[in-house]
Formats: sequence, C-alpha cells, structure tokens
Amino acid sequence: MKIKSSELPKQILDRVINPDPLEGEDIIIEDDNGKVLGVILQPEAYEFFLKKIEEKEDEMDSFLNEKYDPDSPSLEDLMGE
Repeated sequence: MKIKSSELPKQILDRVINPDPLEGEDIIIEDDNGKVLGVILQPEAYEFFLKKIEEKEDEMDSFLNEKYDPDSPSLEDLMGE
C-alpha cells in the first residue's frame, strides 16, 4: 500500500524524515500491549531488504529442476479456467 506524506500526521512524518540516530531509523508501531502492528523502513533499508529477498528467491529458483514444456498452460490459461 502506498500513501501520500500529506496523509500522515505531522509528528509521524517528522520522525520518518528526521529519524532519531540514537533510536534508529526504522519506526515500529505497537499496540498498548507491545504487539507490533507495523514497521516503517527508511528507503535504503527497504531497498536492501528487497535485494536480499530477491537473492533468496533466485537461490531457491535455481534448485528447481523442472523441464521446460512448451505445451504446458500459461498462467493466463490457468486463470481463464
């Protein structure tokens, strides 16, 4: 989900733009019991996270030994049924 910065309360937006270097750059949103409801990552951390996920997915894909079958149905074919 994407939201515009103008939709955030000023206090939250200020913390996103100017994180506290002692507390860290990421913002963890908790309920009153300490349960994590969401996390806001800074752009560099988000890019790193996506890169690592993609590397792991590529590694997992490399272990697949499925033979290519040109006559197998495509995703569009399967969704049309």
